Amino acid sequence: MHELSIAQSLFEAVQIQAHEHKASRVNSVRLRVGEASGVVTDSLLFCFEMLISLDPVLEDAQLLIDRIPHRAWCAICAQEFPILYGIPQCPTCTEWSGNILSGTELQLLEMEFEANDEISQAQEA
Repeated sequence: MHELSIAQSLFEAVQIQAHEHKASRVNSVRLRVGEASGVVTDSLLFCFEMLISLDPVLEDAQLLIDRIPHRAWCAICAQEFPILYGIPQCPTCTEWSGNILSGTELQLLEMEFEANDEISQAQEA
């Protein structure tokens, strides 16, 4: 269950940012998770909720997950198509594509926290 190690890394990254910005409370953390990333989002949510209960600054934080579809580009048809069952084959011309556009990402996008009664936002690039 690698979701626990992902949640642990996420928890530590949020703790560092909260400390650097002198946050009194973390409201939310937003992730971008691709369909083909291998991450089971329910397990990740469970692990994250377990970990944030250990830190009073993070204990009420919501983990918001943006699911990104697994998509590719067909150079023959010049069109984008969904990758089904992990097979990047164009449904129109049946050519195989190595041009994966999305669906493999796992990215911390932003976190919202309160510092000195203000709501602040830290964004990762």
